[in-house]
Amino acid sequence: MNDNQDTFISTVRQALGKSSQSQAADVFEKRPDDAEQWLTEYKNRSRADRHALLDAFMVQAELAHITATPVKTISQAAEGIQELVHNTAPEWGSEKSVITWNHPLIRQLDLKQRLEPEGIDLFTPSVDGIPDERQRQDHRRQLIRSYIGITSADFCVARSATLVMRTRPGQPRAVSLVPSVHVAVIRLDQVIDDLKELYFRLRWDPDEQKLGLTNCMTFISGPSKTGDIELEMVYGAHGPRQVYIFVITG
Repeated sequence: MNDNQDTFISTVRQALGKSSQSQAADVFEKRPDDAEQWLTEYKNRSRADRHALLDAFMVQAELAHITATPVKTISQAAEGIQELVHNTAPEWGSEKSVITWNHPLIRQLDLKQRLEPEGIDLFTPSVDGIPDERQRQDHRRQLIRSYIGITSADFCVARSATLVMRTRPGQPRAVSLVPSVHVAVIRLDQVIDDLKELYFRLRWDPDEQKLGLTNCMTFISGPSKTGDIELEMVYGAHGPRQVYIFVITG
């Protein structure tokens, strides 16, 4: 195993033109001369261009078994989530419980006011300080109870219908992985073209450099699925069986 690993790493080093004593390679070693031009074009897309990206995303989302819904306002996104909770049921038991990110956009949905009158438990992790063991255990229990997890995202890659999500305090990746239904709410300007643009912006956009990569960055392209058993596609084997994305366009 070690011989194979050494051979593989040596091949990668050779392809990158590095010696065996080289430090880890930076894929973006040299800032492109036209970086500012590209960043300006990325950030100042016209509304027509952004809607063209949204159209491309909608096509890929359908192929990836993602239910994508453009809405004009935050209120319409909240209504869509309320309807989704009302019309779906947990895989196990009858009690409905929802967990959300502690995120500015998610807070604007005002889901607590919408869901609690229906007897639906809503949990949002705190962002204050480092959680102690009791708080961690409470969070785990709530995650296990919740059948819907609601997040936002940093970007949505149109060409592959991929959500890109940094992990931060109050915004753990488990909210998108443990519940059987994952709901993401994003804005139109978070939809970008492709992975090339994503990596470019992560490396050369000053705003993204300030945020950093955090300790985890998750890429989600549709519900969890596997075809290992008798070559039959099964959804929800290792994560959510359904993914819904609301894109606020107004």
